[in-house]
Amino acid sequence: MLLNKKLHTLSILVLLSATILFAQNRISPEMVVSLKNVSTAVIDPTGKNVAYILSTARSVDEEKGGRYSELFVIPAAGGAARQFTYKPQGVSSPQWSPDGKWIYFSAVRKEQDTHSAVYRIALDGGEAQIAAKTENGLSAYLLSPDGKWIAYIMTDAETAEDKQNAKVGKDVKTVDKNFKFPRLYVQFADGGEAKAVTGDVAVWSFAWSPDANKLVYQASVTPRTDDSYMFKKIYTVSRTGVEAKMLTDTNGKLGDMRWSPDGQSIAFTAGVDESDPAAGSIFVVSAAGGNASNITENYQGTVSGIDWLNTATLAFTAVERSHTVLKTIPAKGGKMTTIIESGYTFHSASFANDGKTFAMSANTDFHPNEAFSGNLSTKKLTRLTNSNPELANVKLSGSEEISWKARDGLEITGVLMLPTDYEKGKRYPCIVQIHGGPESAYLDGWSTSYIQWGELLAARGFVVFSPNYRGSTGRGVAYAKADHKDLGGQEFEDVIDGLAHLDQQGLIDLNRVGIGGFSYGGYFSALAATRYTEHFKAASMGAGISNWISFTGTSDIPYENSMVHWNLSVWENMEKAWLASPMAHIQKSNTALLISHGEKDDRVPLSQGWEIYTALKMLDKTVEFDIYPREPHGFREVNHQLFSIQRNLEWFEKYVKSGSAAKPAMP
Repeated sequence: MLLNKKLHTLSILVLLSATILFAQNRISPEMVVSLKNVSTAVIDPTGKNVAYILSTARSVDEEKGGRYSELFVIPAAGGAARQFTYKPQGVSSPQWSPDGKWIYFSAVRKEQDTHSAVYRIALDGGEAQIAAKTENGLSAYLLSPDGKWIAYIMTDAETAEDKQNAKVGKDVKTVDKNFKFPRLYVQFADGGEAKAVTGDVAVWSFAWSPDANKLVYQASVTPRTDDSYMFKKIYTVSRTGVEAKMLTDTNGKLGDMRWSPDGQSIAFTAGVDESDPAAGSIFVVSAAGGNASNITENYQGTVSGIDWLNTATLAFTAVERSHTVLKTIPAKGGKMTTIIESGYTFHSASFANDGKTFAMSANTDFHPNEAFSGNLSTKKLTRLTNSNPELANVKLSGSEEISWKARDGLEITGVLMLPTDYEKGKRYPCIVQIHGGPESAYLDGWSTSYIQWGELLAARGFVVFSPNYRGSTGRGVAYAKADHKDLGGQEFEDVIDGLAHLDQQGLIDLNRVGIGGFSYGGYFSALAATRYTEHFKAASMGAGISNWISFTGTSDIPYENSMVHWNLSVWENMEKAWLASPMAHIQKSNTALLISHGEKDDRVPLSQGWEIYTALKMLDKTVEFDIYPREPHGFREVNHQLFSIQRNLEWFEKYVKSGSAAKPAMP
């Protein structure tokens, strides 16, 4: 139980820009959207250097667009970083040549091409060279283990006929017909013509065999988003595009995939069946094909990434409760060995050829993602970068895992953040942050962004409560499935029971509680404002679901929604789906609701926001609706992110902290 605040005060203040003021050394919305983070860290084969991508925000006065990304290299033992690429040219997916002398990356360099291509740059410096130029851009690439080949995924381009038809208006699209497929291509690493090695299937990910003669890939029959989640299968194919065959029969979600160093086995992460919400178990199968073995059966965590250390051992990263871990496990299954288990949050690791030295991007509850290196022998991480020195002079609260018993006796966990100036014995207003998914989890790491307001709320005197209700990941398959056929039921009661626990601890004022979240968290918030309105003064519904029936008919994931969220057919259980919808309880609402939605959201269509807004408005309730132009399921533009933060803070200050009343429910 967290009863004492954590303070983190260092010594140096660096202003991000002349427009950002740190009043009384408190974190501000402007600072949050301007924070840098290391999105990727990859160690070279020799273990000497780490390449990383630094993500930086545009200024609020720049032309609209997403964040910038720049390539750096830093010694794995620590030292000065060298910058290799500069904004505005964005880069991604850094990879090392086998000898560690070249760094490959993908980018769109407008002075050379309008599509993304693969480039390489010498570790010694110089100009970047094109390694693979594509006709229509690429979504992923991999250099072969011998450095001689590049494989990449490219989606079919528009034909001349397509362009002419669009020009004259002969461009009616029939749903589920005439697909443009993402195909797997192979070419020489130093250029030359690329050859497609897959046919009319949608390829989503792949990996090379150690001898570079074959590839293993995941593909679905169509390129629909739902198929990419639920209906992929694993295949192998020769580098020349012949002898394609299914490796093993799987049902459900697929994740990471790696070929063993001796070429005899393939490891992959997957769900245990089609209703498993996450690809969180490790399977190993012979490279010749056959039945795959689950080597993490009954593991009470959720695997996020894997890699082979040698032919007999795998390393993996995973979520356990509200923390992440790095562990090893024999390839045949057996006892796990913990390498890193607390204090850091991460989701993958990059290993050198020695199978011991690694790099990763990780964060803590006091800073966003930075580059780290480590070694299996020492079981310690070394921080390599300090991308936000301005945080040194900011007073932060930090966070801690808590647990409580649900009304049916199940243990529930979550993350708690106390007000920055917490005083023992004093009760505070509380904001409940709800994660999306629901196959996700709040972690005891950095939790402040445009959709997670942790430190911002704590600085304003709120307790911030982030529950990992049943249905969350990090507790094994059974826990992730525990909300099946009961969305918005017991899983929501877990949250209410958590609030009761905080009340019993004397931490919160139950008369001043708000709730907010994005996607599935937005659904929870809409439900809080309707079905559970008596518990909440205000709610923030970010890209949330208001009607399970109309959502299933308009979202790009109807099968995933039915198979792994509900685990039942919405069309055969419409009454259950309706009663779990916020719209079914709209007349009860006595909670001030702020709705935020991206204009171009295909995951949770904008109509979900319109439904609940129109109903509440016609019923004369307290509701406001912000529509973010151009934004999909998640906001990319810095001014949109900043506005979203400010709106939410103001909403909770007004309706939770100050106690302004929402309009009452209908009698």
